[in-house]
Amino acid sequence: MSARGGARAVLFELDGTLLASRGITAAVERVAEEVFATSVRSLNVRADGMTDPEILACLLGCAADGAPPVSPRLVARFEVAWARALRSAIASGDVAVAAQPGARELVAALAARADCRLGVVTGNLRTSARVKLDAVGLAEPLAIGAYGSDAPSRRLLPALALARIARATGADVPASAAVVVGDTPHDVACARAAGMRCVLVATGGYDRAELAGCGSDALLDDLADRERALAAILGGP
Repeated sequence: MSARGGARAVLFELDGTLLASRGITAAVERVAEEVFATSVRSLNVRADGMTDPEILACLLGCAADGAPPVSPRLVARFEVAWARALRSAIASGDVAVAAQPGARELVAALAARADCRLGVVTGNLRTSARVKLDAVGLAEPLAIGAYGSDAPSRRLLPALALARIARATGADVPASAAVVVGDTPHDVACARAAGMRCVLVATGGYDRAELAGCGSDALLDDLADRERALAAILGGP
């Protein structure tokens, strides 16, 4: 992985990759019902890799072919309520958010490198993503990113995150020197659409066998082996 001036970017997905959580789905459904004063549908689709607006569309029955998406105004309304409810649920223990084994150590090792710029690429809405990162002590090193509230398509997020890194740090990192670290086939698709490498980790909803044929540049069982994870993330041409 090479870049002008030696800079490179590492963009992390959150849920399943850096974070493990419990109680999220039930909490999301409860908040959606409260915000929109309506019963929501059960989330009977595989939500791993979906953006929060896409999940919200499924809950509200807006995901059928030909149905209009949830409007940005309604997404913004939900985002405020969800972040507040999530923070409260984490504090009370109704929702548990924890760092995946080795995640903090890996992020710290990358953050210590002068040639690395870190960020997040996640389908989470921005405010709830920041709540989760703060809960596990990763908010500071992963302060920059692109979120489900930024763009209608997940494939637009890596390039947006890279542009924000450039503005915030002055490091003009080309896509060829960036890598998306995720846990679903969607992460490979969005990385490739942006011209970036992709490293997958089998700690989310997809197991290693399901991820093996997705075309990632590397596939890890987890992030616990820091040296192996660093070699995979920092590898490439």
